[in-house]
Amino acid sequence: MLSVSAPAFGCPATEGAFVVLLDPGRGMLLLSGAKFVGGHRVGRASGGAFRVALPRSGAWELARAGSAVGPVAMWGAAYRVSTGGVGGCVAFDHEQFSSEGDLVTYVQWLVNDVYLKLPQAERERFPALRLSNRTVRLRLQLAGYEPTLVQETEGATIAFRVPGTPRVLLLRPFVLDEATERVAIDLSIADQPDLQSAQKRSLGFVVASAAQPATLADPAMTIQVESAK
Repeated sequence: MLSVSAPAFGCPATEGAFVVLLDPGRGMLLLSGAKFVGGHRVGRASGGAFRVALPRSGAWELARAGSAVGPVAMWGAAYRVSTGGVGGCVAFDHEQFSSEGDLVTYVQWLVNDVYLKLPQAERERFPALRLSNRTVRLRLQLAGYEPTLVQETEGATIAFRVPGTPRVLLLRPFVLDEATERVAIDLSIADQPDLQSAQKRSLGFVVASAAQPATLADPAMTIQVESAK
């Protein structure tokens, strides 16, 4: 598990098997405490300031890098991709990738389709997004019906059949803050139960917690977080 702090890139602190720093001018820096496909050995980190130097990307200055178990060999790779003019960082614990293309595709999904699509206020409040294996439990309260409890690992999709209709609401939760159990939920709706052939429409992200449920107009319902740990 790699721990990184890089305020210069809008990343106060985060940890994961992989850490990705975003720089509006240079793209993204992918770091890990273990060798990975496409990665280069960039030194050994012991918990203090650390400098990453890679060809054609210049130096990346980290305020802190290391591991809870002690000094760690650092591996990194830089990719010139658009970050939408946004800094910050994402981290994730998924480690099994068959190729560099597979790894980069996963990172770009997490950055482009999740992090950059979060509500700006939430991204500014929680600039370090981590995708791990925490379980999110949600209470879905549809108007006129008893509440339904659903749960899934963060980043996975929950399918909820809207009663009285053929539609299926798809919810994909991401934990923004474990301490307050604040969760961003990527929503879309399918026009029929056969999700393979269904037409799907994105509803964007909503944010919910135990204290502040999210409210939807169509379908008319609230989404409340029961737990996110």
